[in-house]
Amino acid sequence: MKDTVEDTLMQFLQSRLEPFSLSDLLGFLGESVNAMAMDELAGFLIFNQLAYLNPALDGAEELWITRAGLFTGKPVIITPTKSEIGSGILIPGSRLIPFCNPGLLPHELIFRYQGKDLSRVVLECTPDEVYYHYQLFGDEYTPQYLSLDNEENSALFNEAEYEDPAVISVSVVDMRDLYWGAQFKAGDRIIARLEDWDSGVFDIALLSAGDLDAGKQARWMQDLEQNLLRSFEIAGPGASMDEQLAFAYFLGRDTLFTPFASSIGEFLRWSSRVSVEAYGVETRLWYTDQTIPPQSSWTMTLVSSPVTMTEEAFMHLALPLSTHIMDSYIYDAFFCRETSIKPLMERMIPKRLKNAAFCVPVIERAVHARFKHLAASFNWFADHETGVLRNRCITLHNALMRFILFLQQSGIEPEDIPEQGAVILGQLLAHTIAALENIDFSGMNESSDIDSLWVSLEGMEDSFFEIKTVIREALPVLDRKRFSLIKKEPLDE
Repeated sequence: MKDTVEDTLMQFLQSRLEPFSLSDLLGFLGESVNAMAMDELAGFLIFNQLAYLNPALDGAEELWITRAGLFTGKPVIITPTKSEIGSGILIPGSRLIPFCNPGLLPHELIFRYQGKDLSRVVLECTPDEVYYHYQLFGDEYTPQYLSLDNEENSALFNEAEYEDPAVISVSVVDMRDLYWGAQFKAGDRIIARLEDWDSGVFDIALLSAGDLDAGKQARWMQDLEQNLLRSFEIAGPGASMDEQLAFAYFLGRDTLFTPFASSIGEFLRWSSRVSVEAYGVETRLWYTDQTIPPQSSWTMTLVSSPVTMTEEAFMHLALPLSTHIMDSYIYDAFFCRETSIKPLMERMIPKRLKNAAFCVPVIERAVHARFKHLAASFNWFADHETGVLRNRCITLHNALMRFILFLQQSGIEPEDIPEQGAVILGQLLAHTIAALENIDFSGMNESSDIDSLWVSLEGMEDSFFEIKTVIREALPVLDRKRFSLIKKEPLDE
């Protein structure tokens, strides 16, 4: 999907509230309406969880709904702590998930009370005092969200590296007008209604304890639990807890959108069947005390809907490459002062790949053309600081790609890898790709951004070394298991 079309599509998905058909959307994008285009668009929406499909009846065209359309105007319940009430504040954290736009950070959300935007105040606290409020981002990402809250936090977390700083500052909502003006008391709650998905605007009001219905809240918890379990069966662990919860709300939209709901935190304390579980280096909602299974195959393909012959070649080779990552490899070649594409091609395309004879010439022509085009504007001295970081990312990306290919070609299945190794390898690869895209395509220019990426990269390198060591130590056992299965197969026929 071309960048300009993708930008227009994202604008549509951020603002469209009414259900739409694929033909409507293709027309809006100025694209031809045909079966191939509709399949490509549907795959893109489903893969990125950008919209949900409502099954059609009586042969009518299927309608989709965006996340903006699903959640706008709907209520989410927040239960403030005694400490927050006493201090006259609210720590948004991840408590608005999945109702808020995931592209916005907690300190960017806007809260209105009686038509007035509530101001922000700075809370000085320890990480332990606020981590709980960020739990739906995952403990592994909470330091990043807190470091992005303000420049001071960013410097503190970068200096601390693997340890939390002793004290941080967090932008919180000044709630004195609601708490004290409305005589908020213990047992009362906040009902927040999403008014603007794109800008993250919530209208809030008091939900008195006297208006609560324990029976309806219990049924809501049961409904959320059932729909989360359904989401696990349909979509697995997904890409994040936000994505899991959003899909569960879509499945249970007829019963879950109610002022008689509870907060997600209260639900997790109540449920015995759903909990936050480890998933590689991340966390997900899952069946309580059950290991989340790895992916069924070693596929590393990034391109789901190729729009160029180069992207089709990457897809056929099943390599974790796209036109953007190809450009990062080219920039790295410039940084290494290489004057030909031969070493670059050897890094990008491992030997002994299926379909290589057909795909490599296509990629080589594209690399040659981009090499020549990008060389005209590349400045080695201006690129030096980011070039060192990019080179380390490229080295990690290449090492991950080749190690996963080695496991794949050895006939070892992801489910055979101990310590959720297959999951960790996939997550590290995804994080490395995101880092390369941040370096070369996000307009990153702050030294704090570079420092943050360095800390993240060093952690990923350590994780790769650790899990690679675990897998290599297990290889003799895995090989024996594989050969014993091969020997048994003829006897089973």
